Parts: sequence; C-alpha cells; structure tokens
Amino acid sequence: IAAIGIVASGAFDRVDAVTITLYDGSSGVTPSTYNSPNPYLNFFGNGGSQTASGGVTTLNTSQQILAGYSNYNPNLTSFVNPLFPILNRNTGYTLNFTMKLNSQTNNNPNRAGFNALILGSDKKGIELGFKQSDIFAYNSANLQAGERSTNLTGLISTLNTYNLNILGNNYTLKNNGNTLLTGLLRDYTGVVNPNTPATSVYGTSNLLFLGDDRTTAGASVDIKNISLTTANTPVPEPSSMVGVAVAIGCGVMFKRKLRKADKLVLEVKK
Repeated sequence: IAAIGIVASGAFDRVDAVTITLYDGSSGVTPSTYNSPNPYLNFFGNGGSQTASGGVTTLNTSQQILAGYSNYNPNLTSFVNPLFPILNRNTGYTLNFTMKLNSQTNNNPNRAGFNALILGSDKKGIELGFKQSDIFAYNSANLQAGERSTNLTGLISTLNTYNLNILGNNYTLKNNGNTLLTGLLRDYTGVVNPNTPATSVYGTSNLLFLGDDRTTAGASVDIKNISLTTANTPVPEPSSMVGVAVAIGCGVMFKRKLRKADKLVLEVKK
C-alpha cells in the first residue's frame, strides 16, 4: 500500500508527445494565414491591426477594441482547423509562445492588454494577463487578479518564450525553465453573460486565445512563435519509478520470507 502511495504521488511526464506549430514568424505571414489553406488560428475580434514584418507579427489594439488569435471560427461552434487537438488536462498539454509587449494602455491593475487564455475539454483552464512589469492570473467569476509575478519589465519588454503547462488541476507558467506563476486551474463558466457576447468564450471547450479580450485595456505586442504540445498517456517520472522499484523489491523479499517460513513449518511437521 505504501508503495502504491509513492507511485500515485509522483509527478507525471508526457509520453508520445506531439507538438503542433500554430505560428512561425519566420514565414513572413500573420498567424491567421500561417499554414494556409489550413491555418490553425483565426484573427478574432472587433477591430485592431496585425502586421507581419521582421519575423514577427505586431498586434495593435486599443481600450475599445478586442482582437487576437483563436483556434475557433467567429461563431465559436467549430475549429478553424478540424485537426486541432483535444486538450485533456489529465494527460497534460503545453502552450508555448514567444512574444514581447511593446506598450500598453490601461490604468486597471486587474486588466491587461495582452492575455493568454486556454480552456481544456472540460472548460477548465487559465487566463493570464501580461502587463508592462508583471504577469497575473485571472480569478474565476469576477476576473480579478489572482497569482501575480512582479518586476518583470526586462523580461516582458523583450522577445521571450513562455511555456504554459497544464496538468491535472494545476497550471505552471515558465520561461527558460524558471517558474513565473503556478496555481490551480479555473472554471470561468460563471463569467458567461448572455448580454455580453464576448464572455461566451469562457463557456467554450478546447479553446485557445492570445491577444486583447478586454475593452478596458489595449496593447501593442510582437508575436514570433506559437505552438502546442499534447500528450496521449501520463506515466510516472523517473523519480516516481523509484517507488515502483521499491515496491517490486519489497514484494520479492516478502515472497522469500514466506518461502523460508513454509520451509520451517515443513521441517517442524517432519
């Protein structure tokens, strides 16, 4: 029983992981036309501008404009590309994106002009806001700031790659192996308001959005790369395999002791 506990408490790694490139800035096109005629992303919103140049796409929005990139068509009923994978948090997946924040316009500490939102097959996920000096996670229901990492101006203002890992009930945001944020996944379905169409994204499963989904903030960002890594099967990490080895070893020793005990019993009977 103890051995099973050791294995069950171990972290999980990804087996047969598959990475899909959703956007590569070196192509010289925008995310919504990358991989044409079968792009994975759609330019989503009520305005804004996107310009591909110098290996990046610059996305510009204002406080009144919502714009960004999603894996869904505008009506949120179908994927842009039907081959987009199912996002299963139990087996895990990672959203990777390389970007820099050029500028931002807003005065609300709970809002950001560039956000990364990802929701799994059960609609649970996380939305992160990127401001000029900090990154924070939006809480569920009220969309106020939760976990926050500060004093990141040097990181956010230059091109850097972020890895947003989802596994089980948790998320972790990393840059170059360093953890920036970590916490529990959210259920944003309570945010959905029939009188505010933009909130319908929070009731959508397997959803990805990168950009500005707030009318209270705007930003100019350069996006270089976007990719998604998914897995089929969770297995224990090497550290957890120690527990398996211990369990096997204990089992073998226990069997040997039983054999010795049986032998003694036989000798006594004789």
